Amino acid sequence: MRTKKKEIIVYFANWYLGRKPAAKGGEVAGIPWDRVTFVNHAFWSVTPADGSKESSFERRDRGELPRTDFTIVSMRPENDYENQEPSEIESSLPKNHFAQYEAFSQKYPNVNIMLSIGGWARCGYFSEMAYTAAGRKSFIQSCVNLIRKYPWISGIDIDWEYPGCSTAGERLPDPDADDGDEGCPIWGTAAEDSANFVLLLSELKAALAESFGEGIKKVTACAGGSTTSILPMQDWKGAAAYLDMINLMTYDLAGVWDGVTGHASSFQGTKKTADYMTALGIPEEKLCIGSPLYAISFLMNEMNPAQIVGAPSATHRATNKEVAETECLAFSSEAVSGYTLKKEGVRWVKASGFSKEGCGWHLAHDDTEGATYLYNDDENSPYYKWFLTWEDALSLQEKLDYINATKLAGIIIWECSQDTADYDLITQMAENLLK
Repeated sequence: MRTKKKEIIVYFANWYLGRKPAAKGGEVAGIPWDRVTFVNHAFWSVTPADGSKESSFERRDRGELPRTDFTIVSMRPENDYENQEPSEIESSLPKNHFAQYEAFSQKYPNVNIMLSIGGWARCGYFSEMAYTAAGRKSFIQSCVNLIRKYPWISGIDIDWEYPGCSTAGERLPDPDADDGDEGCPIWGTAAEDSANFVLLLSELKAALAESFGEGIKKVTACAGGSTTSILPMQDWKGAAAYLDMINLMTYDLAGVWDGVTGHASSFQGTKKTADYMTALGIPEEKLCIGSPLYAISFLMNEMNPAQIVGAPSATHRATNKEVAETECLAFSSEAVSGYTLKKEGVRWVKASGFSKEGCGWHLAHDDTEGATYLYNDDENSPYYKWFLTWEDALSLQEKLDYINATKLAGIIIWECSQDTADYDLITQMAENLLK
């Protein structure tokens, strides 16, 4: 039984200003502030302070010494602090994110606003920066300077994906990415990356304490969900000593890289990751588990009703995009078979199953793994042979029950704009974890 309030941590993506409705991901003012405890502002990135565009891959491969002067910069400065047009939600405020954060930090002082640095596409300089004491010092000073300028920043969230990369080695940039993916190099060795990650966190923690007072500013970090290919490459036990929380990205646990359909985020997969971390001696109280507010799409090679999960699959859907919660709900409302839900108190549970004649979308829940999915068997549909692995209220409820039954810190989601128009899943989290 839960004995204290848990954490609800939402990422806010800074690239949607002007691209999504203001109240639905475009502006900070549209965040459901009354239903969250942390907002992770995504993303800022590490870059050489001299403005050099030479990648760490290029510099290392030529045998050059690592650069030692780094800074942090916004991926979207026009959105973060330059745009002075009036807000569409709060007319007294400009549209830019930082002006709105300042205002909402005063209105909701108990919500922590973290600056997330890195992310999948912006990890190209982490390893080189962390390789030397001087590089780490310059990065940390840049963080301190920014917090002094914007004191509403509650701390730094390190999204280095990932120190030491994975058992497959370092990750090269994706030339087809539309976001300028930097990849994730390893400057020295994977073991040095892991050690330097811990040094970076320890020095950052100490500098924030010295500059702002012990425990005033927080340090958090994201961790991959894979217990076999990613987590063993980092020293998380060592890192935990300097982190207020570790945010487990227990999503993307399956994808088209597997060659078969699978659950991108399941209760059992999530529990496996959390168990791995606690087995290292990391306190449950420092761990947040992850929930994706999007689906990962697969196109099955053939339609075989006897094998939907684990079916051979070669590609994403044609658009190669994440599928938002609203789109999944629309598909599930058309389902020819599936289940309905009902609310018992604050919990969502299965009400009854249904099966209609004909082909189309099928809504299913893997009771063994604790995961929801959709698939389409209508040959005349543009979605024929689609498989979607996603989070609905039922699969989310299993995670929320798990958090409340343990000492886990809470839940982290990517990302808040992908919820429904009324933020139904974030509301479900708040009703279960905050009251």
